[in-house]
Formats: sequence, C-alpha cells, structure tokens
Amino acid sequence: MEFMEIRDNKGTIHYINPNHISAICEIGDQCKINLMGQDYMVTQETLKEVKLHLTSFRH
Repeated sequence: MEFMEIRDNKGTIHYINPNHISAICEIGDQCKINLMGQDYMVTQETLKEVKLHLTSFRH
C-alpha cells in the first residue's frame, strides 16, 4: 500500500491512503480534501499539485 504525504495547517505531516479520499476542492489557494468523512486543508500544496499526486497512485 502506498501512502500520500499531506501537511495540515499546523505543519504536521500526515500519511494517508489516497483511496480513502472521497472529494477534493479548492478554497482560495488551498486544497481541501474529504478523507473518510472528515475535511482537511492541505496547506503546502495547491489543488493542481494534489491532483498530480493522486494520479501518480493510479496504476
């Protein structure tokens, strides 16, 4: 299983299973993901960068 690295608004790094992401959107210049019913802001990457990471997990 591969994990995706994300950083929250407190600077904490999280490693998530990208298959558990149910939605992504852009708010301002930040990306928001819905991970198993919880919303998280990805502060270090834009929506475009997150989408690139997600497509790299598809084989």
